[in-house]
Amino acid sequence: MARHGSLAEQLTALRKFATTADHEPEPVQTNWTTVAANDNNPEDTEDLKHDRKRLVTPSVSEIMRNVATGEVDRNDAGQIVRIGRLRFSDGTQTEKALRLTIDGGVEEYAARMPMGAMLGARDQVDVALGGEDNPQEVTESNEYFATLLNTRKPRYLTGKRHKGPRVRMTRNEAAADLAAAYANTDMSKVTFTRFPDGLPCGSQKVADSFLGMRKTTCAGGGSTVWQDIVTAMADRKEFFDALDELKADDRAVLEAAKTAQTYSDIDPGGTDRGSRKRGKRKLIAANDNLMAAINKIAA
Repeated sequence: MARHGSLAEQLTALRKFATTADHEPEPVQTNWTTVAANDNNPEDTEDLKHDRKRLVTPSVSEIMRNVATGEVDRNDAGQIVRIGRLRFSDGTQTEKALRLTIDGGVEEYAARMPMGAMLGARDQVDVALGGEDNPQEVTESNEYFATLLNTRKPRYLTGKRHKGPRVRMTRNEAAADLAAAYANTDMSKVTFTRFPDGLPCGSQKVADSFLGMRKTTCAGGGSTVWQDIVTAMADRKEFFDALDELKADDRAVLEAAKTAQTYSDIDPGGTDRGSRKRGKRKLIAANDNLMAAINKIAA
């Protein structure tokens, strides 16, 4: 262990002295609590369930489409190994799977797929399912943003595939085509149409484009629970009681250490080497005395 890291671990009382607030804990900080609220009634929760999205690939429609239109491939033994994009096992292929070990753990192994089994299939749960959006609430939210920003009512437009041929060209070629178009256009006859201000149309909920204006439950504020306030006040009182047990010299060293950049700043004077040695020695002594006082008060 590095000597600086070892010394930093020894000065735990100094770190507490430098980070302890000199004022009462703020009553309004967060609605988070360190006290577990295990007040769930088992009779109320036994019938509840957690729904999750189930992914099954390929789907039934995909399987039937490949069966109806896909080519069938057979191996030398006459077994069907492929129908369109569907692949099947001939009894020699393996896929990754999980199994329990003797000690109750879980390990991954290569499971042999039986003959005729579909390869690459997936049947497992995915993300948790949430509640559906109320269409009326979505409409009211979109109208709110339209009124607030003085724009037309938003519309949701789905993406469209580009069915025309795609022409590849370099940046210089595109710039040349644009310059030729400007040269062949009489700008005096060009008319411009200004459309009214609008909102993004890529989402059904306009609020998704203004995350800073959405109300969320994370860090929603509120009053700190009384248990945390009382605990913080008790810890603070014990710490300052321990400080009262220190001598004036030790407290002066700790105060100087809060703003000191080197050991010399703790006890200046004399040679630089000598002041560094004295500062380090006094800092360790003050830290040990404060830790002893803390342990005495806590006991």
